[in-house]
Amino acid sequence: MSRKVRAIYEEVSGSLVVTLKKYRISEEGLKKLNERQRKVIEHLKVYKRISRSEYAKLTDCSERTAFRDFGELMKNKIVIRKGKSKKTYYELA
Repeated sequence: MSRKVRAIYEEVSGSLVVTLKKYRISEEGLKKLNERQRKVIEHLKVYKRISRSEYAKLTDCSERTAFRDFGELMKNKIVIRKGKSKKTYYELA
């Protein structure tokens, strides 16, 4: 399984810090996801996080559908949930 690597550049105390993150999903894994889930993964690669309501708007689905989609993505260890209640958001694992 090949993994994609993302570089994150930050300035910390006047120094440049580069963090490399590997995505846990392969091209084959992407093919098994529905169109909404693939769309949100591409969104997360750019914007790093998304809420359930943002997902619903982005994919034109109900928040209940977003909840189920995120449940499947978490079960497959593709995304992780952070925050609680109304401040809950999701990131790539």
